[in-house]
Amino acid sequence: MTEEVFNRLVSVYVGMRAELLRFLHARLGNEAAADDVFQELFLKLRFAQLPEHVQNPRSFIYRTAFNLSNAHARSARRRVARDSQWSETTTQKVGGEAIADVAGAEDRLAAKEHLRVVLQAIEALPPKCKEVFINCRIEGRSHREVTERLGISAKTVEKHMTTALKHLALTLADVSRDWG
Repeated sequence: MTEEVFNRLVSVYVGMRAELLRFLHARLGNEAAADDVFQELFLKLRFAQLPEHVQNPRSFIYRTAFNLSNAHARSARRRVARDSQWSETTTQKVGGEAIADVAGAEDRLAAKEHLRVVLQAIEALPPKCKEVFINCRIEGRSHREVTERLGISAKTVEKHMTTALKHLALTLADVSRDWG
């Protein structure tokens, strides 16, 4: 690309601003999208491989704007289709109306309380047992990784996990009886 070709195209581009924006707005049906494509057009002119000589700069700019607006429209259609598909698969509907798939206030409060009880139960574990449980269940390490990391035997890891799970199960059973 020669700097001369770029400078010539930019001077024509600047002079065509109003008509290009009208053209892009008519093609895209959206003023903001037209502005975006207009700015993208400048970047295309600046960083694209331009021919050594452009016979008709106005025609070249219009053709480039046309191509960019088509690409923008295709991208917008794909985005709408993708969002629509996502919404369709993740939204529950009753009688054709979308309903919120959010837990009610009571359910959220109960979940917070349940989490508080679980965290208290974990905190109440003996230190080594708690460390093994956190490594296995919260951090997702395998028993083998925990044995290597903590320098304890596989049997000890199993013993601590059994102790922790029994403690949590008993704590949650007691809480469930109190709540329900």
